Amino acid sequence: MSKEILDQFRADIEEVARFATTFALSMNKKPSDGGWTASQCLAHIADAEISLSLRLRMMLTSDDYNFISWDEDAFAVIKEDREPKISVDTFNALRKGNLEILDSLDSSKLTRTGVRPNGEKITVIEYVGYMSKHTRTHIEQAVKAAQA
Repeated sequence: MSKEILDQFRADIEEVARFATTFALSMNKKPSDGGWTASQCLAHIADAEISLSLRLRMMLTSDDYNFISWDEDAFAVIKEDREPKISVDTFNALRKGNLEILDSLDSSKLTRTGVRPNGEKITVIEYVGYMSKHTRTHIEQAVKAAQA
């Protein structure tokens, strides 16, 4: 199971790049439902990878690290038209750094736990799988925004 999760986590890099290339000209189209633009979705994916990077390292070095919450909607409006290429480059660099660490871990490290803001414990490998799904969900959201 860990191999499949890490393979998908790795494949997310290509998915983000493919999206950014395909929809480069429609990144700032505002969806009619008032949701995030594709550019904001990419910025959020980069922000989430920043969070994942810290949480991963804390989970590996602290017992039952308590995740710190952050307000994704507040982050999205700090600068609504963030440069998509910078978001993609940030995501890529952080994801590759996270993979370098993850690829070196044995199963005992992958089962270390952290505590989510809702009090639920989550293992490193479960969190990695969750964040991979999170990335894909926001790519789908970005596609809808770009096609709006």
